[in-house]
Amino acid sequence: MTIIYFIVALGILVFIHEFGHFIAAKKQGIGVEKFSLGFGPQLFKFTRGETTYMISALPFGGYVKLKGEDPDTEDAHDLRSYSARPMWQKSLVVFAGPFMNLLLAFFFMPIVFMVGRMEPVFLDQKPVVMGVRHHSPAEKQGLKKGDEILEINHQAFSTWQDFLDFVLVHPDTDIEMKIKRDDEVITKNGVIGKSPDTHAGTLGIEPTYFIGNEPVIDKVMLGSPAAEAGMQPGDEVFEINNVPVETWTDMSEKVAENGGRAISVNVKRNQKRVTLLLTPRYDEAHDKWLMGVEKDLEKRAGAFVRKKYSPKEAIVRGTRENIKLSNMTLSVLGRLVTFKLSYKTLGGPIRIAQASAMAAKSGFSDFLYFLAFLSLQLGVLNLLPLPVLDGGHLFFFAIEAGQGKPVSAKVRLMAEQAGFVLLLTLMALVTLNDVNSIWGVGQIFDKIRHLF
Repeated sequence: MTIIYFIVALGILVFIHEFGHFIAAKKQGIGVEKFSLGFGPQLFKFTRGETTYMISALPFGGYVKLKGEDPDTEDAHDLRSYSARPMWQKSLVVFAGPFMNLLLAFFFMPIVFMVGRMEPVFLDQKPVVMGVRHHSPAEKQGLKKGDEILEINHQAFSTWQDFLDFVLVHPDTDIEMKIKRDDEVITKNGVIGKSPDTHAGTLGIEPTYFIGNEPVIDKVMLGSPAAEAGMQPGDEVFEINNVPVETWTDMSEKVAENGGRAISVNVKRNQKRVTLLLTPRYDEAHDKWLMGVEKDLEKRAGAFVRKKYSPKEAIVRGTRENIKLSNMTLSVLGRLVTFKLSYKTLGGPIRIAQASAMAAKSGFSDFLYFLAFLSLQLGVLNLLPLPVLDGGHLFFFAIEAGQGKPVSAKVRLMAEQAGFVLLLTLMALVTLNDVNSIWGVGQIFDKIRHLF
């Protein structure tokens, strides 16, 4: 199902992008020879008029082949040739692809707010610290429960949403933080940390660490180490190997850090202290050592609320959300270019597949939000002035307009080859990072080695 959701999501985005190029060319009377969803071997095709429509085997993109797209094969007397058209018409055809992705995002996002989606209640609340994780950047900075975050690096925050949007994209950043504690404004200096899983920024005071994160066992898996040790639903874990446990995340980390060694787990059961001895078992799917217990996410329902808005307000909120996501995307790009952010924060096809499946399972509005977000990024990224991207073609047109003649074929070819290598390298690195994050490169090599 993950693969199916991924193909559906990518298929919609690729179709709308290529349809932009296609319809812009058709409206101007430029011939379209091929319209393909996907690359590689053809799975299905039919011809209508001058255009062959195809679905190909590799669903990682698509293309539209225009008549006379190659200047070397151009017929100067063929008015339906792309190369023979004035620059403004060619620019319109190129721009239409990413524009349609942006348009799709601005169409989908208001629908998300009209349909309604589950949102954490805390997002609209003041950023008042609910707790501080041990060994976190916030603990090193001396933050305490009850502190209200006023600003970071002179940027003010009125809600948790504002705070999280900033911290998320600023890992390893030196900060000056102003907080309010007992009616006194205090300045704290420190560094925003980096999540080992996502490489995104974190301070260790994010509400998701504490809301519904109590170390209370809701489910015990049959045949698991926890079941064999006698653990029961309702047990509250407060110590592992006599070290205090405060949250579910804290408990999970302590179990994982201990590896396959036996541990003592102290729990509260009916106001009594019970000590259990068990040995965690390695789980390949999660790539960690586990006791075999689960938390019932439905019990966190009180921390979320489904919000629906009128069409007018949904349009306003949808537009604001797209603008916020666009700014975040540009911020991430800027920090990547200046090497202030690792490429490991990016998600490739495997993470996109996972995210699309999770969004689809969460409901229609979440899947629609995911499509809008992905379409927005596709539109923005395609407008970057890099050869082989639509923005690269527009950049060459801009140079041509400035110097009064086209860029030489040799220079253009070299730039496009360099851009292709750069893009391919980035895609390979991001995909390898996906594989390593989800399965672990070392484990994969071990499995291959054991086959021989």
